[in-house]
Amino acid sequence: MNMKALAASLAALTSALPSGADILRCDAPLVTAEARTPELARATCGAVSEALEALGRCGLTMMQPLLVTVLAAPEHPVHGVCLGYYDSHSRCISVAEPARYPALLPAGDARRDLPPDRLFRGLVAHEVAHAVIAQLPGGTKVAPEHHEFIAAVFEMEVYGPESRAALLAADPVRAEGSRDMVNMGIYALAPRVFGNNAWALYQAEPDGCALVRGIVSGERALGFR
Repeated sequence: MNMKALAASLAALTSALPSGADILRCDAPLVTAEARTPELARATCGAVSEALEALGRCGLTMMQPLLVTVLAAPEHPVHGVCLGYYDSHSRCISVAEPARYPALLPAGDARRDLPPDRLFRGLVAHEVAHAVIAQLPGGTKVAPEHHEFIAAVFEMEVYGPESRAALLAADPVRAEGSRDMVNMGIYALAPRVFGNNAWALYQAEPDGCALVRGIVSGERALGFR
């Protein structure tokens, strides 16, 4: 996508925001945040910076401009209203406002009990991971289950020890994780189990970052063997 097309895409997404939405150029290079209030825009920039720092520790960096928009109810073009998603065509992230989590999170999702600000940061990290993977040079196509595996790892990373422990206790998985559970069927039917299993696999590796780098380079694979 050239810069003219990118500008058009950003303008189209901006037009979907309520009148008076606050636009903020983040300290993180290439990132812009949009939200209903200046406070939420600043919180969004902070969440993106935290996510990029976590990804950077594994050698993954943002390569292209990114817009992160906070909406009352993001609507995925296929899956409908959701907590958030990354649009690879417009290079934009849409994520739900924290005040909307009780209405958007399904019953039984252990994330309902997390502090809203921490959940917000985890959701932003999940989508930023998708964005960074999609922008990597080299032409390697990352399989959907691997995309979700890496996004889940960095979502869990950003939650921090206390919130992670609560999520792992609510939906237990094997301590060492299971490669066979890295598939889109598990992701669709039991997303929290998928996320917890991703974290367990990542932690069980001698070098979890090496696993992530191997996946994005095409040298490593998980899932059914």
